[in-house]
Amino acid sequence: MQVFTFFCVEPDGSVPRFDVTAFPDDQTARRRAEELVGVHRGCDTVEVWRGATQLFAVTSTQRAAA
Repeated sequence: MQVFTFFCVEPDGSVPRFDVTAFPDDQTARRRAEELVGVHRGCDTVEVWRGATQLFAVTSTQRAAA
């Protein structure tokens, strides 16, 4: 298991909430990011980090297109 940090970034750049969760792989973490961006109002982007490395970001626009 790997520990991922999910930062919910609002349009103004603020990060009012974050989540730290262990998942077996990046694909599972991406699915969680897609869920989070759809759940929190005002959460425009979810950045996913493992340690000090940003792995990827999921935007509300990307989620809507999926």
